[in-house]
Amino acid sequence: MATMTDNRTEVIAAQNDKVRAVLNSGLGFLGCAEGGVKFKLVWTPGIDEAFMQTGRAKTVLSAVADFDDFTEDNNPHGEREFAALDIEGTRIFFKIDYYNLTLDGGSEDPADTAQTMRVLTLMLPAEY
Repeated sequence: MATMTDNRTEVIAAQNDKVRAVLNSGLGFLGCAEGGVKFKLVWTPGIDEAFMQTGRAKTVLSAVADFDDFTEDNNPHGEREFAALDIEGTRIFFKIDYYNLTLDGGSEDPADTAQTMRVLTLMLPAEY
C-alpha cells in the first residue's frame, strides 16, 4: 500500500529526474525543467579542470543526465538526488540540494516547485 510519504518521495524523485534530463538539452545552467522545476547547475574546481576546461562539458553533463543506476546504496531516500559514476576513468559525484527561491536557506517543501530551487552540484569525490 502506497503512503503519502511514498508519493511525496516519488514526486521529488521525478522532479530531480527532470532537472537531470535538461542537462542533455543545452538550455543553460540556470533554468526551469518541465513542470516548473527550477534549478541551478554548479560545479567544483575539480570538475572544471577535468571536464569543462578540457572541452568535455557535454560528456559530463550527458553522463549525469543519462544516469539511471540508482540503488539502495546511492539512493537511500528514494529521491534520486545523489550518485557516483565514472566518466572516462574519472569518478564524479552529483548531488541535488533543495533551497528556497532566494538560496539563503533550505526549502520548506522540496516537492513544491513554487518554493523550491534545486541546486545540482557536480564534484569529484575528494571535494565532497
